[in-house]
Amino acid sequence: MGGVKHNTNMNSMLKYLIIITLMYYFLKVLIYLVLWQTTKKVQENALAKKAKRKEKEEMHRRIWVDDEDEDNDSK
Repeated sequence: MGGVKHNTNMNSMLKYLIIITLMYYFLKVLIYLVLWQTTKKVQENALAKKAKRKEKEEMHRRIWVDDEDEDNDSK
């Protein structure tokens, strides 16, 4: 009788071990997905800011170049 009870106890412990292992990997995957999405958003925001800054610098450069051209034309 003790052998059957021991075998059942080992089976339930094995089931718990498998469940805990699966939960661990599931949570790990969730964390990596959250980190990946966060990194992606940060990168998109950084690229958008860079493009906006570059556009602004280009606009300022065109204003200064146009002003210099007008100054040279008036001389």
